[in-house]
Amino acid sequence: MPASDPVELTLVTANADGGAHLGGGETRPRPRFRARRRRPTVGLAVGISAVLLIIGLAGCSGGAETSGAAGSASPRRSPSAAESPTASNPDTDTTGMYDVGGHKLYMSCAGDGPSTVVFVHGWIDDAFVPHDHATEVRDRLVDDFRVCLYDRRNVGSSETVDAVQTPRDVVRDMRAVLKAGGEKPPYILWAASFGGLVASAYLKAHPDDVIGVVFVDAMFPDELGLDRYLPRQHTFKHFDKEDECCTLERISQFDLIRSLQSTIGREPDIPAVYLAAKWQPRTVNDYGSPAYDARILDAQAAFADRFSPGILRWVEAPHVMEPVVPHVIANAIREVDGLASAS
Repeated sequence: MPASDPVELTLVTANADGGAHLGGGETRPRPRFRARRRRPTVGLAVGISAVLLIIGLAGCSGGAETSGAAGSASPRRSPSAAESPTASNPDTDTTGMYDVGGHKLYMSCAGDGPSTVVFVHGWIDDAFVPHDHATEVRDRLVDDFRVCLYDRRNVGSSETVDAVQTPRDVVRDMRAVLKAGGEKPPYILWAASFGGLVASAYLKAHPDDVIGVVFVDAMFPDELGLDRYLPRQHTFKHFDKEDECCTLERISQFDLIRSLQSTIGREPDIPAVYLAAKWQPRTVNDYGSPAYDARILDAQAAFADRFSPGILRWVEAPHVMEPVVPHVIANAIREVDGLASAS
């Protein structure tokens, strides 16, 4: 996107009934979290339950007003009655464990349409099942899109591999599971949290596969450049060995984000919507670095601005948005698809 084109800023707020509106009211609670590492101190499923409780308690108050410029296994039919109440065509809905080169990954796909939406989930370090987390968004899209949910190795329903995942492994697995399931481009990537780095790595390797991206409060390559403003114990490099040896995913976030530095300023000419969490902005953290806080939101806006067009939208929601504002994510995916079709 040309530097002269300003990034679009929009605030979307959630009503108690799941609707959305623009406007003012009282500010809702903003739980503290470790914005960089994206690792909750409690299980992710427990965190989501707490978020839903907050919504119930705060539902009668309005949203906050803001402004600013900144050889595969054969797939089986999906259990649609239990998992996908609005799946449009059971004859094309599939769920399978797909061999991607010595290990199998879980993937389910539903719906039909000219574009395939691929969910790229966030960092998992507990028993949370990523694909279960995404069904409410999927069910709002299946009438017009093919939507695929897969779990990376070692997490959810996918098999475990006793080895470090390199950046190349992460991209290769993603492309291989889509190919094994018979899914073909064009793709719209829906990338949440740490999944933003995975999506960026896929874009780097296979830019022609993707026609647009929706980033859901996602990590992005520019964040590595801000490590100089952080205490060492909060930097990507500090967690390098721990990520590789002692986490479920066994992905070095440092290696992955370092591999993406060459993409900064060279993003593909595709539309992107970045949904930023109003309840948990990156400036709410425990880093103790005013210099970091003064720069992170500008870096977030600059990242979004480099797409064509790039839209940064502030959403009245927590970092984990899928169970809270699924309609906002689904609408952003439709918006990206429309922008891609018009270009």
